[in-house]
Amino acid sequence: MPESQDEQMLTVKQVAERLNVDEKTVRRWIQRGDLVALNIGRLRPEYRVSRVNLNDFMQSRQTDRQDN
Repeated sequence: MPESQDEQMLTVKQVAERLNVDEKTVRRWIQRGDLVALNIGRLRPEYRVSRVNLNDFMQSRQTDRQDN
């Protein structure tokens, strides 16, 4: 059964590409607890981020301020 779009898990690389940031930045957000992720690695961290958690993270980073 294919995953629904909300259940799709993204790699650190995919998240970094979507947000146009370095993978190290995404890992830092995860390690600080800013971005919720699932660690599927055994010997070293290998994270997956759900679309729902990525959307929540992006909403929490939005501002109402308009740069003029």
